[in-house]
Amino acid sequence: MTILLEFLNEHALSIDFGMFLLIWIVQVIIYPAFRQINETNFIIYHRSYCNAIGFFVIPVMACQLIGTSAACFFSIDNLIWVKMLAVIGAWVVTFLTSAPCHRQLQAGKNAAVIERLIRTNWWRTFLWSLVFLVSLVSYYQ
Repeated sequence: MTILLEFLNEHALSIDFGMFLLIWIVQVIIYPAFRQINETNFIIYHRSYCNAIGFFVIPVMACQLIGTSAACFFSIDNLIWVKMLAVIGAWVVTFLTSAPCHRQLQAGKNAAVIERLIRTNWWRTFLWSLVFLVSLVSYYQ
């Protein structure tokens, strides 16, 4: 377990940058593209998207949560607590807002749900950008 925590600590900036890139690609490219997909193909596309993105997002989110949680116990830097709150906030928005939107979209294209997903995803985009910024500042301290 110690080796895993050391690895996550040493690679925190890379992990946080990866999540930063993923969330901005989702916010600027992927979610807006949902508007353009016709209703006939939407269910198939959305299901395929959700299955595929999970292989990238879930491991990065898990590494980020484990690494940040461990850092809170092993660091005296107050910035780590800002990072922890931002990570938790992003998880909360993911599971209480984004995931329910995606579950609704599994039934078919719904313009109102797509707009809600895009609008509320700005919270995750902000939080994961903050995580990366804190990680960047901490790296260079």
